[in-house]
Amino acid sequence: MPDQSASSKHIVITGGTSGVGLETARLMVAAGGDVFIVGSDPEKGNRAERALNETAGADGHATFLGADLASLEEVRELAETIGQRVDRVDVLINNAGIITTERVQTVDGFERTFAVNYLAPFALTNALLPLLRASAPSRVLSLTAAVEPIGRLPFKDLQREHHFGGLRAYSQSKKALAMYTLELARRERDSGSGVNANVIDPFLVRTDLTSAKDVPLLFKLARPLMIRPARAARWVARAALDEKLSRTTGRHFMLGHRVPNPPGSRSRSRSRSRSRSRASRLWDASTDLTTRPETSRA
Repeated sequence: MPDQSASSKHIVITGGTSGVGLETARLMVAAGGDVFIVGSDPEKGNRAERALNETAGADGHATFLGADLASLEEVRELAETIGQRVDRVDVLINNAGIITTERVQTVDGFERTFAVNYLAPFALTNALLPLLRASAPSRVLSLTAAVEPIGRLPFKDLQREHHFGGLRAYSQSKKALAMYTLELARRERDSGSGVNANVIDPFLVRTDLTSAKDVPLLFKLARPLMIRPARAARWVARAALDEKLSRTTGRHFMLGHRVPNPPGSRSRSRSRSRSRSRASRLWDASTDLTTRPETSRA
């Protein structure tokens, strides 16, 4: 945990009621932060809120906000609720994620993994940009995973109607999240807004997500290699609070360290996540999907 204080900072953490999100929230409230933890289970969320406030620092406070990130309507309502409660957001941590072995469609017609892991943070972050710009320099952190490098984006089948697989859909969603976050960093840097965006890859973490019975076999085999949520949370907290990183943007952190430039490239991250043309194409496709819910999701 960095020495810097979170006092007077407004922090939003999706998936903040368990795992890495909860452990990160614990560090933030202990450092004096005003933390919104987002989750879909009210009972679990209220329990997490009470536990966090029992150990909060002098100025720290946790507030549970319920939202099902599989629903774009609830994502929009979440952004509106945050806007009604605070006039700025200092740190947004896109941590929520799911993985499943079966293809499930959301109320909006999206493949659920793609909807929760990528379209929700895309829509929420863009909706909160005015609040993030109001507290510049502010930070957007998106958590990916060790499988992100193998992710592929078939633009003609983003909803995986024809080639679904749990690991395939999960790695695709994390690839999309990384590409969006790095493109966001470029656009905000070019505009001079002061909003910084970085990708955090804690590798493999032993959470409810990776420990569920129906996760792909790879995660079950990798369980002995997984780290504890509290350790990953320290890396996230450092990226969120360390003043030395207050102007750092467009970077990819893995296991708490910045990923070096690929050989022969000026890029500071995985090259496919750095493709501007593909990132712009993904951004346009995502804007269309999240702003025109009545259209086909195929």
